[in-house]
Amino acid sequence: MKKLLSLFVIAFILLGFTPNPSAAAEQEPQMQIKLVNYLANKTSIPVKVTGTYYLNGTTTKLSTAKTYTVKVTTVKQSDGSTKPYISLYDGTTKLSTKDNLSIKTSNRNDTATLDSHTYLGSFSFAVDGGKYVGVTNSIYMEDYIKCVVPAEMSGSWNIEALKAQAVAARTYAYYRVGKVINDTTSYQYYVGTAKLYPNSTAATQETAGQILTYNGKVIDTLFSASDGGMTESNYNEFGTTPLPYFPVQKDTYDTLIVWSTTVHKQEINTTSLDLKNPAVWWDQTNEADPTISTNIKAWLSKNGYANKQIKIVSVPILKFYDNTTSGRVIRGDFQFTFYVKDQKDATGKLQLQTKTYTSAIADTIRSIIGTNVMPSTLLSKQSVTSTAITIAGSGKGHGVGMSQEGAHNRARAGIKYNSILAFYYPKTVLTKPY
Repeated sequence: MKKLLSLFVIAFILLGFTPNPSAAAEQEPQMQIKLVNYLANKTSIPVKVTGTYYLNGTTTKLSTAKTYTVKVTTVKQSDGSTKPYISLYDGTTKLSTKDNLSIKTSNRNDTATLDSHTYLGSFSFAVDGGKYVGVTNSIYMEDYIKCVVPAEMSGSWNIEALKAQAVAARTYAYYRVGKVINDTTSYQYYVGTAKLYPNSTAATQETAGQILTYNGKVIDTLFSASDGGMTESNYNEFGTTPLPYFPVQKDTYDTLIVWSTTVHKQEINTTSLDLKNPAVWWDQTNEADPTISTNIKAWLSKNGYANKQIKIVSVPILKFYDNTTSGRVIRGDFQFTFYVKDQKDATGKLQLQTKTYTSAIADTIRSIIGTNVMPSTLLSKQSVTSTAITIAGSGKGHGVGMSQEGAHNRARAGIKYNSILAFYYPKTVLTKPY
């Protein structure tokens, strides 16, 4: 799970708000997944079903031969105001208009294709943000895990690694039963049926219902692409109370992913540029490091500079220090300068703006420069010259819990999934609550 962890979610870990497997009903739960990967910010969505789907819990059956449209429509109220609703259309014929609209099936093999993306389960639609169609997918746990596993880990990998992933993903989901999560890596990557693969489906079926518990309670399983040869503790990474199943330990099966990044201190040479007339050179002038520049611009866009044209001028400072017990860096200093095309100083020249971070959380800096530039905080090298800064390291992701690369290599070495899980989540117990 290549994901960001919110403080809200961490609070649930600490407070112990978890389903109790021993008290769970002998029934497979369903997950509620808000579909935002492909379906966010759309005012209308085409829908085509395969199988038997009924509208709004009635006997009105959707035809498999038709493509319907779910859209936001505005309805005038009795007081003269307008209100957005969700409507279902068959061509130009409006079939239903409601605050919340649903299409449901009782056959878990039925699918619905929403704007070319196919999902199992049932669906509810509501107005999102006052103008968009919000979609929530209700899907049985095992069908959800069947889709998640090959999205999080290659479906062609050794089945023992896939079994470990299935148990970790199922545990993560079971911890959140009753809550609405989404389909992004903020939780678990879920793209419907697009990545289904026989090997990963078999891994899901062969571990059906299995989750990990500690002291009788389901744990919040964390995992990342690669720990770089050393797992990290939840305390070191997130500052939460140390948990015995997230220790710092050497991982000899995950030492192959290494990376190195060089950043030019000067991204744009401004010596010959007419700073009073940026229009003559703006579109023809590019930064020396397009990837990091694009990442910084994306961050600026979300932090006060939305819809602005920006050029990154320099990155004079990028360094990290202080280490956790696993060797990952904790803090860093970072500085960059930039121009905004429509912001000038009193002389009429582009105003050079500067962002400086001193003793900032390393992961904060990593989020600004991009995880594709700095895949992890487990650094092995930092060097600085008069013109460039180089950082190198190993691993990909936070390193807490299971390493997917490590699980893959363990499986290829003949290690079974229960032993893989025992290494990455020590002191936990495989439990089957349904």
